[in-house]
Amino acid sequence: MTTPISVQQTSLDYRAALAAVTAAAEEAERLGVRVSIAVVARSGQPLAQLSLNDAPPQTSQLALRKARTSAGFKVPSSFFRNKNPDDVHLLAALDTHPDLLMLGGGLPLLLDGECIGAVGVSGASQDQDIACAQAALSALALKE
Repeated sequence: MTTPISVQQTSLDYRAALAAVTAAAEEAERLGVRVSIAVVARSGQPLAQLSLNDAPPQTSQLALRKARTSAGFKVPSSFFRNKNPDDVHLLAALDTHPDLLMLGGGLPLLLDGECIGAVGVSGASQDQDIACAQAALSALALKE
Protein backbone atom coordinates (compact mmCIF):
# COMPACT_ATOMS: atom_id res chain seq x y z
CA MET A 1 0.00 0.00 0.00
CA THR A 2 1.31 3.42 -0.88
CA THR A 3 0.68 6.55 1.06
CA PRO A 4 -0.23 9.66 -0.95
CA ILE A 5 2.12 12.56 -0.43
CA SER A 6 0.77 16.03 0.05
CA VAL A 7 3.03 19.08 0.05
CA GLN A 8 1.81 22.59 0.62
CA GLN A 9 3.98 25.64 0.20
CA THR A 10 3.24 29.29 0.67
CA SER A 11 4.20 31.22 -2.41
CA LEU A 12 4.93 34.82 -3.18
CA ASP A 13 2.65 36.35 -5.80
CA TYR A 14 3.26 39.19 -8.21
CA ARG A 15 1.23 41.65 -6.12
CA ALA A 16 3.53 41.17 -3.13
CA ALA A 17 6.58 41.33 -5.41
CA LEU A 18 5.38 44.65 -6.86
CA ALA A 19 4.74 46.05 -3.37
CA ALA A 20 8.25 45.01 -2.32
CA VAL A 21 9.86 46.57 -5.41
CA THR A 22 7.90 49.77 -4.87
CA ALA A 23 8.94 50.06 -1.23
CA ALA A 24 12.60 49.47 -2.11
CA ALA A 25 12.41 52.08 -4.90
CA GLU A 26 10.84 54.63 -2.56
CA GLU A 27 13.61 54.04 -0.01
CA ALA A 28 16.22 54.48 -2.76
CA GLU A 29 14.62 57.79 -3.75
CA ARG A 30 14.59 58.88 -0.11
CA LEU A 31 18.31 58.05 0.10
CA GLY A 32 19.00 59.78 -3.22
CA VAL A 33 20.47 56.70 -4.90
CA ARG A 34 19.78 55.05 -8.26
CA VAL A 35 19.45 51.30 -7.92
CA SER A 36 17.98 48.24 -9.54
CA ILE A 37 15.70 45.93 -7.58
CA ALA A 38 14.73 42.31 -8.17
CA VAL A 39 12.24 40.12 -6.33
CA VAL A 40 12.37 36.39 -6.98
CA ALA A 41 10.28 33.39 -5.99
CA ARG A 42 11.77 30.63 -3.82
CA SER A 43 13.01 29.00 -7.05
CA GLY A 44 14.94 32.12 -8.05
CA GLN A 45 12.53 32.88 -10.88
CA PRO A 46 12.10 36.67 -11.22
CA LEU A 47 8.68 37.98 -10.19
CA ALA A 48 9.34 41.73 -10.46
CA GLN A 49 12.31 43.88 -11.47
CA LEU A 50 12.80 47.62 -11.64
CA SER A 51 15.66 49.96 -12.37
CA LEU A 52 15.35 53.57 -11.28
CA ASN A 53 16.12 56.19 -13.90
CA ASP A 54 19.88 56.55 -14.38
CA ALA A 55 20.71 53.34 -12.49
CA PRO A 56 23.81 51.81 -14.09
CA PRO A 57 22.68 49.12 -16.55
CA GLN A 58 24.81 46.42 -14.92
CA THR A 59 22.92 46.77 -11.65
CA SER A 60 19.81 44.95 -12.90
CA GLN A 61 21.73 41.68 -13.26
CA LEU A 62 23.60 42.25 -10.00
CA ALA A 63 20.31 42.78 -8.11
CA LEU A 64 18.93 39.56 -9.62
CA ARG A 65 22.07 37.65 -8.61
CA LYS A 66 21.83 38.97 -5.03
CA ALA A 67 18.16 37.95 -4.84
CA ARG A 68 18.91 34.47 -6.24
CA THR A 69 21.78 34.05 -3.78
CA SER A 70 19.46 34.85 -0.87
CA ALA A 71 16.61 32.69 -2.13
CA GLY A 72 18.87 29.73 -2.82
CA PHE A 73 20.75 29.74 0.48
CA LYS A 74 17.91 31.32 2.52
CA VAL A 75 20.30 33.85 4.07
CA PRO A 76 21.36 37.42 3.27
CA SER A 77 23.55 37.56 0.18
CA SER A 78 26.53 38.72 2.25
CA PHE A 79 26.25 35.81 4.71
CA PHE A 80 29.15 33.66 3.49
CA ARG A 81 31.50 36.61 3.00
CA ASN A 82 30.70 37.91 6.51
CA LYS A 83 30.77 34.47 8.17
CA ASN A 84 33.96 33.22 6.45
CA PRO A 85 36.04 36.27 5.54
CA ASP A 86 39.31 34.33 5.64
CA ASP A 87 38.16 31.24 3.70
CA VAL A 88 39.54 32.32 0.33
CA HIS A 89 38.78 28.94 -1.28
CA LEU A 90 35.10 29.04 -0.35
CA LEU A 91 34.71 32.67 -1.38
CA ALA A 92 36.54 32.12 -4.67
CA ALA A 93 34.32 29.16 -5.49
CA LEU A 94 31.14 31.06 -4.67
CA ASP A 95 32.28 34.25 -6.41
CA THR A 96 32.91 32.43 -9.68
CA HIS A 97 29.37 31.06 -9.90
CA PRO A 98 27.60 33.15 -12.55
CA ASP A 99 24.30 33.30 -10.68
CA LEU A 100 25.55 34.18 -7.19
CA LEU A 101 26.73 37.45 -5.70
CA MET A 102 28.11 37.50 -2.17
CA LEU A 103 27.70 41.23 -1.53
CA GLY A 104 25.18 42.96 0.74
CA GLY A 105 21.80 43.90 -0.69
CA GLY A 106 20.05 40.54 -1.00
CA LEU A 107 17.63 39.41 1.71
CA PRO A 108 15.48 36.29 1.92
CA LEU A 109 11.74 36.71 2.34
CA LEU A 110 10.92 34.47 5.28
CA LEU A 111 7.34 33.73 6.32
CA ASP A 112 6.93 31.59 9.42
CA GLY A 113 10.49 30.33 8.95
CA GLU A 114 9.91 29.34 5.32
CA CYS A 115 11.78 31.08 2.51
CA ILE A 116 9.17 32.18 -0.02
CA GLY A 117 11.52 34.29 -2.14
CA ALA A 118 14.08 37.05 -1.89
CA VAL A 119 14.79 40.66 -2.79
CA GLY A 120 18.03 41.98 -4.22
CA VAL A 121 19.13 45.60 -4.59
CA SER A 122 22.23 46.89 -6.35
CA GLY A 123 23.64 50.25 -7.39
CA ALA A 124 24.51 52.09 -4.19
CA SER A 125 26.74 51.31 -1.22
CA GLN A 126 26.14 47.95 0.41
CA ASP A 127 24.56 49.66 3.42
CA GLN A 128 22.19 51.61 1.16
CA ASP A 129 21.36 48.51 -0.89
CA ILE A 130 20.56 46.67 2.35
CA ALA A 131 18.39 49.56 3.60
CA CYS A 132 16.37 49.41 0.37
CA ALA A 133 16.00 45.63 0.68
CA GLN A 134 14.88 46.02 4.31
CA ALA A 135 12.21 48.49 3.15
CA ALA A 136 10.91 45.77 0.83
CA LEU A 137 10.66 43.35 3.75
CA SER A 138 8.88 45.95 5.87
CA ALA A 139 6.33 46.55 3.11
CA LEU A 140 5.47 42.84 3.28
CA ALA A 141 5.43 42.85 7.10
CA LEU A 142 8.41 40.46 7.15
CA LYS A 143 11.46 40.62 9.39
CA GLU A 144 15.08 39.98 8.53
